Amino acid sequence: MSEDHYMKKTLYIVSRPPVPEDLLLLPSVSQSKGGASVVLIQDGVTHQKPLVSRTFVLGDDVKSRNVISPFPTVSYQELLGMIFEADNVAVV
Repeated sequence: MSEDHYMKKTLYIVSRPPVPEDLLLLPSVSQSKGGASVVLIQDGVTHQKPLVSRTFVLGDDVKSRNVISPFPTVSYQELLGMIFEADNVAVV
């Protein structure tokens, strides 16, 4: 079996623009291949740089804050699915 088969999926939910201390909790973009995802919610959607290779934003929060994000959007339903599919979930 491939190494990815054994990799735990971790979902990070980021609700504000990250400060340097938050970045210590996240894997680097190069280390996050396949196993980590970030969903930016609330004021976190204003962040413009990828935190991990799979970075998403909550579409409703992008719309309500009237911002343009370089990341793919997810709905509340998709976010819920991501939470249930993850092995670990961390709110930063």
